[in-house]
Amino acid sequence: MTSEKDKLARQLREHLGARRCLIVLDDIWSTDAWDSLKDAIPVSEHGTKILLTTRIRDVAVHVDPDGYCHELHLLKPEESWELLRMKSLRGRSGLRKKMLIGKEMLKYCGGLPLAVVVLGGILRTKKTLREWNEVHENIESYLDKGEKIGKEGEVPKILAYSYYDLPWQLKPCFLYLGKFREDSNIRAESLYQMWIGEGMIFENDRREKETMMDVAERYLKELASRCMVDIIKHEEGKHAVTSFKSCRLHDLMRDLCLAKAKEENLYDISKYNFPPKEQTKHLRSFLCDSLLAEWDYSIPGVRIISQVKNLKMLRVLAILSFTMVSGSCFLKSPLGYAGNLIHLRYLKLKRHHINLPYSLGNLKYLETLDLSGSDCSCRILNVLWKLKRLRYLYLPDWWLGSQNKWGPLTKLRLSKQLEILESFDNKFCYPKEVSKLSNLRAFKATVRKSLEDLEHIINHISNLDCLAIKICSLTINDCKFGNSNNSNDNNRGLDVLSRVLFSRNIHELLIMGTLCWKLPDYQSHIFPDPAGLTRLTLFYTQIEEDPMGTLEEFPKLRILKLGSYSFMGREMICHSRGFLQLKHLELDGLDNLKQWKVEEGAMPKLSSLSIGFCKQLEMIPDGLRYVTTLEEVSLVRMPEEFNKRVASENGQQGEDHDKISHVASVNIRKYPFFPFTFSSPNFSLFNIQFTVLEIPFFLNFDKLHRHHSIFSFVF
Repeated sequence: MTSEKDKLARQLREHLGARRCLIVLDDIWSTDAWDSLKDAIPVSEHGTKILLTTRIRDVAVHVDPDGYCHELHLLKPEESWELLRMKSLRGRSGLRKKMLIGKEMLKYCGGLPLAVVVLGGILRTKKTLREWNEVHENIESYLDKGEKIGKEGEVPKILAYSYYDLPWQLKPCFLYLGKFREDSNIRAESLYQMWIGEGMIFENDRREKETMMDVAERYLKELASRCMVDIIKHEEGKHAVTSFKSCRLHDLMRDLCLAKAKEENLYDISKYNFPPKEQTKHLRSFLCDSLLAEWDYSIPGVRIISQVKNLKMLRVLAILSFTMVSGSCFLKSPLGYAGNLIHLRYLKLKRHHINLPYSLGNLKYLETLDLSGSDCSCRILNVLWKLKRLRYLYLPDWWLGSQNKWGPLTKLRLSKQLEILESFDNKFCYPKEVSKLSNLRAFKATVRKSLEDLEHIINHISNLDCLAIKICSLTINDCKFGNSNNSNDNNRGLDVLSRVLFSRNIHELLIMGTLCWKLPDYQSHIFPDPAGLTRLTLFYTQIEEDPMGTLEEFPKLRILKLGSYSFMGREMICHSRGFLQLKHLELDGLDNLKQWKVEEGAMPKLSSLSIGFCKQLEMIPDGLRYVTTLEEVSLVRMPEEFNKRVASENGQQGEDHDKISHVASVNIRKYPFFPFTFSSPNFSLFNIQFTVLEIPFFLNFDKLHRHHSIFSFVF
């Protein structure tokens, strides 16, 4: 184990040695954590800096006694009240009396911002002065018990009271969050499905037209409104089956979860220690993360996996990563015994070589099967249609792999009840099966080399209720829309392409392979509903005529990427009042493009522009000076003369510099810049996470603090 650590430390030191980096170490709890890592991180002459955060000042001093240390201060009483007022009060009714009660309760928060915010979340649900008084009395009563919460009693009791104040149905949902890694972003969609699988979401709690996922989202929203969990929303305009992308717990709130879960004997978290048999008899949920092993029963990883088959009451099983350090073998256990886990509702397997057995069809209660993130070494027998309760199906990303020989043995038939279907691929699934799925809310599919298969899919997608389907994403690969010598075939291809482009129900579209010489025009009498497309990517489509005249008419298009050989023409125009919603535009590998014109009034919301590998483009468009929303421009591997026209060096400005002088960030790179994350299967040996940012040559980092290499933030 030590040799593995030394090897990894040496690799990391060599990787970082010649670079000028800002290294961020977040939430360092002990001096041992730093000591185990310091030899791997060179503070080089190139100007590398280290920034770390910790709750313990002694750790910061240990790392660098002479380093700069910034300590966060507790709130003053007036600051605490202002924060509480902002979080809890929506109107001015009874404001003075509420202020007196609130200031009394703030004494229990000790100036800790998190405690004030959580108290504000509690009071936000209480509208009347009587309810505020009740909270005050309950807090006093609760605190008088004097019990310690969490490790060494470090969880403030005002946080513990927030759990006490929860409605009964939200308490298990909140405690469930403690199962996930500290500081992890918990994917909302998966969380909802786990809650449903555990039986924490109740059918009789559904409102009109709500699905079970909608109820789960309402629960998470309530937890967030009480400031007990932080939620991360999808980017504006992003179509998704859930409103929230993910959530996360503050460290102290997670400590509260773990303490209460232990108190109520709900779950345990251990590292490579499988609980005794008598404790697993009634185990309902098993989440396993990052197992590393050889096929040897003495290795903890394999020993844990092999015992899962005995968990007969299991409802939720998630094995997120099982890495073989030698050889290549399908993961057969516990899946070889999947038929024994008859109560299973949720099954997630990620980053595995998977061999799903025929007995999988026996799991009559299974609602979620998530194989996303698994590579192409995956075999699935044609048993999914037997799973009558299956509602959420995430297939492997087969088409991303190179070993397609390990795909399913036969094409798959599907359960009619599916609400979410991702990574559907006409190479592995019957396209006609899609027409049975009347409850679809999310659909992501790849269609290859078959116009007929694409027609089957678009026929069904177009007929779905546009309010019900939350996200539809299509990848179309080499479907030959309009390059046949047969005019009937060409007309049919263009008709299908039009229905794909202008469908109200398709939100994200990636097309690869030759399309036609000209994109079809939008015809309002044929497509009365506005096109739903928000994201479009084209690769190798070899369009001859300027596509912008068609694309700028899409009313919801926010992201557009014209990739390599997508457009073969020499001139391109973005007209006034075109691309009204476009936020991100990327032009990459358009070898023939010489002139690009942007009229005043075009792209009024554009915020980021990337131009790369367009070797004949003469200059940046004059009309960009009118795009006042533009915040970032990236120029990658553009001709030297093009770069000189926009650059500003030594006080000398290029002749085109004024066109983008209002843009906050202009990056000119001779080579593509790829942010990197150093990773290794053995990285958990350090028991620490860190981020490395390479400092661009134009950023004078020394100005931040000229005399220190290490900066510490104590919170």
